Amino acid sequence: MRTGIAVTGLALLALAGPAASAAVDPALSPRSVHTADLRKNKVYVDDGIVVGGDRNVNDVVILGLRHATQAGFERFVLDLEGNGEGDSVAIERAPFYQVSVAPDTRQVVFTVWGNPKIGFDPSKAVAKLKNSSVVKNVELLPVLEKDRWSFVVHLREPRAVEVFELSRPVRVILDIRTASR
Repeated sequence: MRTGIAVTGLALLALAGPAASAAVDPALSPRSVHTADLRKNKVYVDDGIVVGGDRNVNDVVILGLRHATQAGFERFVLDLEGNGEGDSVAIERAPFYQVSVAPDTRQVVFTVWGNPKIGFDPSKAVAKLKNSSVVKNVELLPVLEKDRWSFVVHLREPRAVEVFELSRPVRVILDIRTASR
């Protein structure tokens, strides 16, 4: 995961859009903004923002939100595909996304842009998380803005996360460490 990219609060606003202006932390520094990698590198973030994806991908379907327990971490997988007039189309990368890690509130907020459409049953996805050792609950928010969708992972205690993308098929991975910081 690359850190220390030159992003100021104003540039972050441009990435997130005008509605995000109230959400930008005035204490946000370039060191707290990270860029997601295109593979797992075992670089975890315990506080800050991780951004990734392609801003040119603007019509996607979120096929599912999967969860699995691995040695040392719990994994969330956001499965994605392109949408062309109702038909599945290939995309090379995920649309632009932002993951905010907030240890003080014990939350990980995941937002995906690209005019996402939800293509899975949210209640089934949430039901599979009942036995998580690190996740208290997951809030799948309604699509309030046409261009983005968010969900919130409420943690039992602060945890570090790794965010990265994989392709063929396109997906974004969120790994949450199971060991305390």
